[in-house]
Order: sequence, then structure tokens, then C-alpha cells
Amino acid sequence: MAKYKVYEYGGRKAFPAEGLSIGTRLPFDVFVNEGNVFRKLYDAGQLIGPEERASLRRTGATDVYVDARDAPGLDLYLQRTSSEKPADPGDPEVCREYFEHKRRYYQVDRMFLFPGSRVEFGIYLLGDLRLTPLVEAMEGEPGIIPEGVSAAAGDVVIRNEDIPLYQRYLDALLDGGAEAVPAPAEREKIRAVAIKEKSKAIIKDLIEDPRSGENIKKAIGLATQLTDCIMSSREIIHDLISLNSYDLYTYTHSVNVAVLSVAIGITHGMGRDDAGSLGVGALLHDIGKSGIPTEILNKPGKLSVPEYEIVKGHVLEGAKILRTHEAIPRSASEVVLQHHERISGRGYPYGLSGSAVTLFGRIAAIADCYDAMTTRRPYQGAYTPYEALFQITKEVENYDRDVLETFIRMLGKVGVPEKRHAERIPQPLG
Repeated sequence: MAKYKVYEYGGRKAFPAEGLSIGTRLPFDVFVNEGNVFRKLYDAGQLIGPEERASLRRTGATDVYVDARDAPGLDLYLQRTSSEKPADPGDPEVCREYFEHKRRYYQVDRMFLFPGSRVEFGIYLLGDLRLTPLVEAMEGEPGIIPEGVSAAAGDVVIRNEDIPLYQRYLDALLDGGAEAVPAPAEREKIRAVAIKEKSKAIIKDLIEDPRSGENIKKAIGLATQLTDCIMSSREIIHDLISLNSYDLYTYTHSVNVAVLSVAIGITHGMGRDDAGSLGVGALLHDIGKSGIPTEILNKPGKLSVPEYEIVKGHVLEGAKILRTHEAIPRSASEVVLQHHERISGRGYPYGLSGSAVTLFGRIAAIADCYDAMTTRRPYQGAYTPYEALFQITKEVENYDRDVLETFIRMLGKVGVPEKRHAERIPQPLG
């Protein structure tokens, strides 16, 4: 039985507005009551997404209405939406579907998904372990980006096969060929985000095929471009760091760590060549996760002790992979080997301490930990930037004090925003 109360009103059926569930398609017309005058709000067949929920909130309506003849369809619709239970990360079937979603879909930066823009790729929301369509589109059959996508709770994703179409959309924004043309001041941000998105795609490909020499060359080139972007404008760091991830994606995390590491290095006085090598290593720091089973790498719940031991193996696996690529600078390999080492000797894989941990390793350790801590997970909340820094400084014996001071000073200058609330304090993994 539906949990939503339905009652008669003027020949129509009324029910609570909250009964309209995002991701559902309406089998009936929906009306709102404005001074005893019924105005149609949605047509039958309408897909309920963030824009529809936003327009409903703007009306101030707490109840919505359907024609009495649609009562049977309303009952079925409400029964279906009210029977949905929160996805259980401990349910093997839920986890299997979630693994598949993360395999088949690619997380994108919502910053430049401008409302009103025409796109030829579908846009989806992956949140609470469920996939919800936001825009239905394909090449030759475009859709329109609605209002509300930027504020949707979850990760905005597209199909893997639509990555080239998404990059074409970003290129159109840069060339001024899109419906929503950004201001000139935004162009540099878009250019930086386009480099970031291409870097994410390359890392995603490398996780699937870590011995691709061609993709390694591309990764080196993109790390250099990221370094040049940051050297030309420190403020661009704010736009390059993804602070709203609902879950940890290895490719997004890798680019964030590269951006943070390069920015720390430059702020610390590092020259362009060293900063570029640091960026290459940071971009590839998790390449060893290509050897971790998908069900562990993408597990939405907490890892068991044996699973965590498997994850820790990604460090040595990553170093082994990089040894097969002569184009990788030796200093870049230090990032892969040492980003989990701690100068206190409490890290892994070798338990190095003091000066045995190189500057590259010390920088990457802070960048990696900070990004993992400020990323929300389906089963727990995230630290705010302030909380993450507070926790890191509480363990200052594990980190280089000078590098940490540089990092704090750098974040203060670029004005990294606070997240409003951390539901629960997470223990960062991997």
C-alpha cells in the first residue's frame, strides 16, 4: 500500500508533491492548484529530474493533482515509488549493479554543463547506489541540459562511449559554437577543465590497459599541460579540484592528486621541470589499482582487512608497471612508490622514515590523503577541507611540516570552499 495519502478535490485526485520521484516518467498529467485554478505543471510522459523538482519547489505547492480518470495509474505510480527502499551496500545484488554502473559510466565535471545547452550524450545521476537519468540524448538526437544539474545530489555521469561527444561539447564551448557561450573570463577555466577531463579519460583507459605506451605518452603530455596551467594561474587550482564527488573514482582522484601535488610543489619553490615530473608521478600514482579486482576497487561498503591488504598491493604493482615504460622519469616513480609512506615510518610498503622519503613522496602523501578525505562515499560522509587539514595536522609526525605549511598556505590563497556538513567522519582508504 502506498505511503502517500490520496484524496478527492474538485473532481481531481490530490497527493503530496514529494511523491513525484526523480528518475521516474509520469504516466499522467500533473497539475498545481493556484487559487482554485488548476494549472498543468507536467505532461504525461515527462521525466522527473532536478529541473522538474526545482520548478515544483518554486510553486510552493505541497500537493499536486491528477484527473480523476488517472486514479488507477496514480495508485500504481505511488505504490512503485513508495516501495523503493534505500539501497543496501551490503546486498550483493546492489553491489553487483553498482560495479556495473561504475564500469559503464564516466564521471564528468558538472561545472560547465550549462542549462539550456544542447547535448548529444545522455546525462545520468549516480547516487545512493542508483542510476537516474537526467537528460536523454544520443548522437543525432540531442537533449537539453535542465536547470538543477549542478546541484543534483550524486555523481553526474555519462556513458563511456559518449566520452568523445562530451569532449566535443567542451571544445564547442571553447570555440564559441555552443548555445550557452561562456564569458571570455570563463574560457581559461574551460580550457583547464578540458585538460582535466582528457586526463581523467586517459587514466581510466590506463587502469584498463596499464601497459599502453601510447596512453602513457598522452598522460605525460597532459601532466605537462596541467603543470603549465597551474604555473600560469594559481587560482585555476580551485576550478581543477573536484570537491563534490559522491564516490571515489580512481581517475578523478588521480587528476585531483596531480593538481594538488603540482600546486604544492610550485608553491614550495619547485621549478617547472621538477613540477612536471611530480605531476606525471601523481597522475599515475594509482595505476597499480589496475590489478585490483573490480568488486574490491569499487566496493560501496567498507573494506575487510584482507581486502584492504589487497588494495595496499597497488603500490608495488604500480611501480612494476612503470618500470616497463622508459619514458617515465625516475623521480615520477618515487611518487608511485612513496605516496603511502610516512616520515614516522608507519606507512607502506617499506615503512620508510625520515629522509628516506623523498620530497616527491612527501608532497604526494599529503595530496593523496587530503583528496581521499574530502571525497564522500555512498556509505559515509566526507571531511570538509578544514576538517581534513585539522586531521592531517593532528598526525603531523607522519608528514613533512614544511610541506604541510606550504599546502595550508596554498589552500588559503586559492580559497578552497568549505563543504557545509560532514555526515560522518570517514577513515580514508587506499
